[in-house]
Amino acid sequence: MTGDEASVDDEPSVDPDAETEGLENGDDDGVGTIENPTADTALERVRANPRLRQGALVVAVAVGITLTWLHWLGLLVGGALVGLVSKTLPGAVGAGAGFGLLVLLVFALTLGGSVWPVLEMTPVSYLVVAAALGIPMLGSLVRGVF
Repeated sequence: MTGDEASVDDEPSVDPDAETEGLENGDDDGVGTIENPTADTALERVRANPRLRQGALVVAVAVGITLTWLHWLGLLVGGALVGLVSKTLPGAVGAGAGFGLLVLLVFALTLGGSVWPVLEMTPVSYLVVAAALGIPMLGSLVRGVF
């Protein structure tokens, strides 16, 4: 054999089980954490970094309130946005409820002196509170998918 030719014996042996052993045991789920600083997507990087998550949450709330001001479907979109940046599904549902409470507060502030007459319209005010809490919580369930 000449020096230009490579033999089959010169190739390094590859252990096929060595590369996938951690994946088969469920050790690497692709989410960036302290143990696994590499994240697969930008959304996972945001969820893993508390500072980025807080910034994304502020942006999500601002976008959600703006969309809610334009149409009631903004409640659903706002809940989905705050849910997407949450670390866990229960945290996402809690963030959706918090977003709904914030929307109720902004709504009450825009009513000005008309708050008490609106509160006296009990069937309608129950519907407003239920929608403001329920719709964002429904939207936040998108966290269970992504």
